[in-house]
Amino acid sequence: MKLFNLLTPGTTLLTPNRRLSAALTVQFQEYQVKQNKSCWQTPDILPLQSWLQRTWQELAAKNLSEKNYYLLSSHQEMILWEEILAKMPEHDYLLQISATAELAKSAWGLLKQWRIDVHDPILSQTEDSKTFQKWAREISKVYTQNHWLDASSLADVIEHSILQNEIQLPSEIILFGFTEITPQQNHLLSAYENAGTRITHYKSERSADTVSKISLIDEDAEIRTMAGWAKSIYQSSQRDLRAYSIGCVIPNLEKLRDTALKIFSDVFSENHTFTLDPTLLPFNISAGKSLASYPIIHTALALLGLSDKPITIEIFSNLLRSPFLGHAEQEQLKRAYFDGRLRNANVTTVKLEKLLHPNDPAKLTASCPALARRLTRYLAHLTNIKKSLPLSAWAKHFIELLTLLGWPGERSLNSQEYQVTQRWLEILTEFSTYDSILPSQSFSAALNYLTQITTKTIFQIQTPEAPIQIVGVLEAVELPFEHLWVMGLDDSQWPGAPKPNPFIPQQLQKKLHMPHATAERELIYCTELTEQLKNSAKHVIFSHALKNDDADLRPSSLLQKIVETNIEAIQIKLSDSPAKVILSEQQLDTLIDNLAPEITDHAAIRGGINIFKLQAACPFKAFAELRLHARKLETPTIGLRALDRGIIAHKALELIWLEIKNSETLNSLDPNELTSIIHHSAEQAIEATTGEKITSQRYLTLELRRLEKLLSQWLEIEKQRPAFKVLFQEYEKNTSMGQIPLTLRVDRIDQLEDGTQIIIDYKTGKHNEISGWFGERPDEPQLPLYCVTEADNTVGIAFAKINPDKIELIGVSKLHLGIDSIKMLTEVSAAEIKIWSQQLENWHSTLAKLGTDFCHGVADVDPKNKQETCRHCNLHALCRTYENQA
Repeated sequence: MKLFNLLTPGTTLLTPNRRLSAALTVQFQEYQVKQNKSCWQTPDILPLQSWLQRTWQELAAKNLSEKNYYLLSSHQEMILWEEILAKMPEHDYLLQISATAELAKSAWGLLKQWRIDVHDPILSQTEDSKTFQKWAREISKVYTQNHWLDASSLADVIEHSILQNEIQLPSEIILFGFTEITPQQNHLLSAYENAGTRITHYKSERSADTVSKISLIDEDAEIRTMAGWAKSIYQSSQRDLRAYSIGCVIPNLEKLRDTALKIFSDVFSENHTFTLDPTLLPFNISAGKSLASYPIIHTALALLGLSDKPITIEIFSNLLRSPFLGHAEQEQLKRAYFDGRLRNANVTTVKLEKLLHPNDPAKLTASCPALARRLTRYLAHLTNIKKSLPLSAWAKHFIELLTLLGWPGERSLNSQEYQVTQRWLEILTEFSTYDSILPSQSFSAALNYLTQITTKTIFQIQTPEAPIQIVGVLEAVELPFEHLWVMGLDDSQWPGAPKPNPFIPQQLQKKLHMPHATAERELIYCTELTEQLKNSAKHVIFSHALKNDDADLRPSSLLQKIVETNIEAIQIKLSDSPAKVILSEQQLDTLIDNLAPEITDHAAIRGGINIFKLQAACPFKAFAELRLHARKLETPTIGLRALDRGIIAHKALELIWLEIKNSETLNSLDPNELTSIIHHSAEQAIEATTGEKITSQRYLTLELRRLEKLLSQWLEIEKQRPAFKVLFQEYEKNTSMGQIPLTLRVDRIDQLEDGTQIIIDYKTGKHNEISGWFGERPDEPQLPLYCVTEADNTVGIAFAKINPDKIELIGVSKLHLGIDSIKMLTEVSAAEIKIWSQQLENWHSTLAKLGTDFCHGVADVDPKNKQETCRHCNLHALCRTYENQA
C-alpha cells in the first residue's frame, strides 16, 4: 500500500475515527511481515481527536504552571452545562434539562468548529439563539475563570501554542479517510503548515470491480440477507480471511445494534446452537451501548438506589432475581419464592426498614436471612454517612455500599461482565476528580450524577479481530474491505432529512453549510459519501427496503445509475433459522404420557373446589397448577385488583346482612338508614381488606363511592324477592368428594318462608352463567358441589352477579320460588335432566369422577373449549397444545 511508504519517522497519520486507525495499524503490521521484516518502528497513526488530546497533554507537561488549563472530559462538560441551565431563569420552563444541555453543548461545538464568536450579534436573530447566547457567555465565563478547557476549544488553544512556538512540530501530517474538514480544523492545519509541517491529504487509489444494488422487502430482510451474503463469502474462503475483509454497513447502527447482533448470531450459528458470545463469532459489531444497560451495572446502580424510601416492586423484584447480589446462588429459590409472595399480595412498593422489621408479616428476615443481613448492614452504613460530601468521598462510599451487598455476586464473571465492570470502575475513578467542578453533594445528587454519566457512557466489548465488520456509514470509509454491503439506502433516509440545531439561526447554518442544516447540504454530503463507499472495496453492494411498515419505499436517487441485481445473481445462500432447521430434521417418537403419579396421601391434597373446576376445564391444567404449582407470576398493579374488589364486595355484603338479617328488616328501613348501613359496611370492608384508612388514599374514596352504588342497586333487587332470612354467611363445612377432602365456605344460605333453603354465591366478574353448572365437565362446579353436600333442605342455587355491567340474581331451583330470574330445573335448556333428585345424583357422580381422576393422575392435555380455556391459560409453554394444530 503506497500510504505506508509515506510513514517515515516524524510523520503522523490522522484518521476521522478510531476504527480506521486500528485497521490501518493492523494492515501496516501485515505489510511489514510481507516485506520479511522482523521488527519495525510503530507508526504514529491516530484519530484526529486523540491526536489533539495527546498534543495538549505534551504541551501541558512541558509548561507546568498554575495558568495551565484543565482539560474537561465530555461528562464534565455536560455536568457544567446542566449546572448553568439550572441557574438560569429559563430553568422553570425546561421540561428536560439534560436533553436541552446536550443540544446547547452541540451548538457550542458547532460555533467553535465554524469559528463563530459567542458574542457575535448574529446569534441574537432569534429568541432561541439569543437565549443560547446568554448561556454560552455564562459557560465561557466559567471556563475562563477556572482555567478549564473543553474539547471543542482544544484545536484553538493548540493553534495559539503553535504561534507561540510552544509545540514540537511533526515533519508531516497525513490526513486519510476524511469526508470533510471543519473550518477550525483547517485553521489548525494551516498553522502547522505555516510553521513548517507538510500537510498531505491522501486518498486511496482503490476502485471497485463490481458495484450493484438490490431491493429487499424490509429492514429485517436486508440485515438477514446481508448476513447470509457475509456467511457465503466467509465459508467459500475456507474461513481464511484477514481482518476487515468483509464490511457490512448499517446506517443508524446504534439503534439497530441489538437486531443486527441477533440476526447475525442466528445466521452464523454452528450446529444450530445460538450464541451471543462475541468471542465465538466471526464478526465484530462496532456500535457499543450504554454502560448502564449492561445487567451487572444496571444492578449496581439499582443497589445504590436502595434507601429507606419506598422502592417500586419492579426494581426490588429484579434485585431479588439478580445473580449480582451477595448469596444469590445460595438463596436463589428462597428469593424467587419471596418475590412471588410479594406479587401475589399486590405489593407495588416496598420499604426496606419495614421488610427487615422482625414483626413484619412479609418476614424477609426469615425467608431470605442472608439478604436481610446484607440489607441491614447497608442501611446502617448509609445512615452513618454524612449528608453532604465531595464526590470523591461518595465514590469510596459507593464501593463500600456495594461491597456490603455482595456485588458483583458469588460466581465468576465472564469476559463481557469483567470488561464492563472494569470500565465502570474507571468511571468511578474519573468521578472522584469531579471535586474540582462541583461542590459537596447529597447522596441522591451524587448518585444521580453517577447514573447520568454511566448512562451516557457508550461501551463496546473488546473482541478478537474478525474478518467481518459490522459498522456505521462514516466508519466504513477507507477501511480495507474486499467485499462491502451497504444497506438502508432508501429515499426516506439517504440523504436524510435536515436537522438544524435549534439554538443557532437557521440562516447562519445555511450560509456556512453546517452539518444537517439544509436538504441541499445533506444531498451534497451524502453524494460525496456514496462515491467514497463505491470505491471502498473490490465488490460493493448497496441495498434498500421496499417497505417500512405500510409505507412504500424507493431506492435513493443517489443509486440511480447503479446496476440492479438479485439474490440469485450474487449467489447468496439464505440459511434457515436454527429453529426451522431443527424442525425440518425432526424425528418424532410418539409417547402417550397422560397419567401423573397417583396421589396416595389424600390428606395432603390442596386446592379445594378449584380442583374440580380446573380438572373439568383441562386435566393437564389441574395437574400443572395444583400439583406442580406452575403459575404465572402476578404483576402488581397500582390500586385495587379485580380480586381485591371481589373480596371487598363479599365482606361488605357480609357486614350488611349481619345487621339487616332478613327481608322484612330490609324493606322496613327508610332510605337514609339503608344508605348509612351501606356506607359503614363498605367503608369497613375496604379498610379491613386494604389495611388503610379511606381518607389516606384518593382512589379508596372513589372505590367507596363505586361500591356504595353497586350495593344500593343490588339491595333493590333483594327487596323484590319473597320473604327470606339470611341463615348463614361464610358458612364452613368439612366434607369430601371423589376421595378429595374439602372445607367448603358458602357465601350465603337463605331460608325461605316454607323453611327450605337456597344457596347464593356472590360473583363480581362478568362471565358466570347457569349453563356452566351442567354437563360432564361443568365450568362452574362450585354451587353444584355446595348443593349436593346440603341436599336435604336445599331447593335452589343462584349466582348474585354484582358488577357495573350487570346486576342480577340468576339460578335454578326445584320449585318455583317466586323469583323470575331463578328458573325451575324443567325450564333450563342446558339441563338434560329435568328431575331435581336425579340432577343431584348426576352432579354427585360428575364431581366424584373429576375428583377421582385428579387423584389417579389423569392429566391429558384436553381443554374443554380450546378457544376459551386456552385463551385464559398461561401454561402454553408446558402443554404445547398449539403445536398439535391439525
